[in-house]
Amino acid sequence: MENNLKYEKSLYLVRHSSNPIHWQAWSDDILKLARETQKPIFLSIGYSACHWCKVMEKESYEDQDVANFLNKHFISVKIDKDEYPDIDKEYQFYLQSMGENGGWPLNVFLTPDGEPFYAGTYYPKISTKTLPSFRKLIEDLYKILTESPEEVNKVISTRAEFLKTFNTIKKQPIAEHLLAKYRKTEYKKIFDNIYYGFREGAKFPYAPALMYLIEHIDDEEYKYFLINTANKLCTSGICDHLFGGFFRYTVDRMWQTPHFEKMLTDNCYLIIFLIKMFEQTGDKLYSYTAQKALDFILYGKLHTDYGYTESIDADSLNLDGSYEEGFFYKVTDRDFSILGEKELRNFPNEASVINGVIQLKHNQYIKAVALEPTLQKIVKRIESVRTYPDSDNKAISSSNFLLCTTLLHHYEILGEQYDLEQALALYHKLRHLLVYNNELFHGIYAMEEEIQNQIASSLSDNPKQDTINKYIINHQVLNDYVYYLDASLKFYDITNEREFLNISKSIVSKINNTFMNNNILYMDMKHKIMDTFDDDKINPIGLYLYLTIKYKDILDIELPKKLIELAEDRTARFPTGHPTMIRALELINK
Repeated sequence: MENNLKYEKSLYLVRHSSNPIHWQAWSDDILKLARETQKPIFLSIGYSACHWCKVMEKESYEDQDVANFLNKHFISVKIDKDEYPDIDKEYQFYLQSMGENGGWPLNVFLTPDGEPFYAGTYYPKISTKTLPSFRKLIEDLYKILTESPEEVNKVISTRAEFLKTFNTIKKQPIAEHLLAKYRKTEYKKIFDNIYYGFREGAKFPYAPALMYLIEHIDDEEYKYFLINTANKLCTSGICDHLFGGFFRYTVDRMWQTPHFEKMLTDNCYLIIFLIKMFEQTGDKLYSYTAQKALDFILYGKLHTDYGYTESIDADSLNLDGSYEEGFFYKVTDRDFSILGEKELRNFPNEASVINGVIQLKHNQYIKAVALEPTLQKIVKRIESVRTYPDSDNKAISSSNFLLCTTLLHHYEILGEQYDLEQALALYHKLRHLLVYNNELFHGIYAMEEEIQNQIASSLSDNPKQDTINKYIINHQVLNDYVYYLDASLKFYDITNEREFLNISKSIVSKINNTFMNNNILYMDMKHKIMDTFDDDKINPIGLYLYLTIKYKDILDIELPKKLIELAEDRTARFPTGHPTMIRALELINK
């Protein structure tokens, strides 16, 4: 075998094509090969903007000794999580069921029959007190697999039993008083009442919970929490005050030091949240920050001619020509040299710099606007001397339809006609490129310039079938259809045009016929992966339930009773992990 990733289109996969490991792309043929040769699979999942994926590649995947061992004893497979979100979900849940935190790179070890028996995230080059080196790990796992197969079989049996128990629905109807109890007790348990946001470690915004809580902002304790959390989003280090938008999370509890990658989905969710907060409070700082984030999406490095890409790297080239996390975004004394004397005098009153990251010292709209000309001078200085981080090379259906919905929320609350026009243009572009015979393809890769020109000039009546077919990500997952449905219903809400309602009905029919089995909804077409938890994204199963309940009359459908029972079961057992399902159940109890 050889490293075959050079034939792929995913930027993440292509970046690994020069590794000495004989990486293969995920496919049924590779799984079949593993069974036939009785070789275990080493499966590594990541994405192009992942910082720790790059660290592990440099430390271990480029190591010839590691490669020699893997090439001899394993079939090594690489997956871009954005290409296969369903597969990523399956193995993230496997890791979490072992009591470990999920994340990327996700490294999973499978038997020749494709059964996972061990998983973890980042492993260092040299062993630490808490983690073995990656080289030691793969040797130990191979030894266990070959010398103690009974131990591996025990792990597999335990997992099968766990999944059977976990996926059993215990009928326990949830009345409004129980939903209220979850609101009053469970969510407040995960509030950080000192620095705000959720929990006391690294600060992930957890947008699905924010979307749920804002619907209960009449609760004074919730209102206090939401306002203070929104203020953190607008003033702290998670917000890019220079270029607009939000970083993925902060590594500290105080919201000061970000992990510098930027994701399209994160920014969409937080824009919607802040716009809704503006609607509820009238605080213009929220709409101002949301507008800067929206401008970052529409006019920044996420924008392409074929849609909006998934992410922008945390790392960028430093002055030595090496990649360094956050180098592009961190300000130095030289960046302030462009400012005038008055600006230099005023800046410390309005903002601070912590570990190179600008943070606002206030949460006042007028002061934020007044500081903007100073910040833009720093932006111009940075852009003239530094290299912008790389952005991904694909547009994913679900994320782009989410952007349509984001623009529509922005239009609905602020009344900017331009937002509606942009949402319509993107929606029709996605339908033109990615919808064919009521099937929605997962996404599209960067196209060669002549192909883009051909599409722009409408020379091809059916580009999906000919010239751009090789750029399509020919994979179908629930996420895409549900976010397509959400955008279509939102368009119908705003325009009242029947075309959007008809599209919505056809999407519902497609979902029910393709992803539903025994009245349970699955993430994949094989009905193998069923995950209901919200994480950094709103879960598509929860969102589908919410939409079908909210629009049941105009969609003319029966409520999915077994799906409701599933939601009641999951909500009762894991309330803080299912804010979207709680939102859906609350609609029933209204």
